[in-house]
Amino acid sequence: MQNSSTRRGVERRRKPDIWVRSLELLVVIGWLLMLAAVLVLSKAKPQVETFFDRYYDIPLRTSWDVELLGYLQGMMYLGLFLGVAGILVNWRRGRRAEDEIRVSFVLLVILSAIGLLLPHLQLL
Repeated sequence: MQNSSTRRGVERRRKPDIWVRSLELLVVIGWLLMLAAVLVLSKAKPQVETFFDRYYDIPLRTSWDVELLGYLQGMMYLGLFLGVAGILVNWRRGRRAEDEIRVSFVLLVILSAIGLLLPHLQLL
């Protein structure tokens, strides 16, 4: 006779295990990284002249900051790695029908890939 805990459809998980908690941590780290990447991108782009810059004759940087773009590229690679790792852990962990796919990782991979490919496409 089968025990009720071994029957199909019975939930035996009591609390999130290490893999589920690691997924939550990866999502938070990944999106904080994307937020930091947006801030680095805004700092690396050429400066736009404002009224005060013109009035006080403040010199502006008219080209991209190459050093910051290097950091940005590293952040995009790290975001891509975290996204792919999250997708793999989620895929390996989510075997049941009620386990959900975390779309956040897919978006993280797509945004990181676009961030890495865009400079090579010379659309900027």
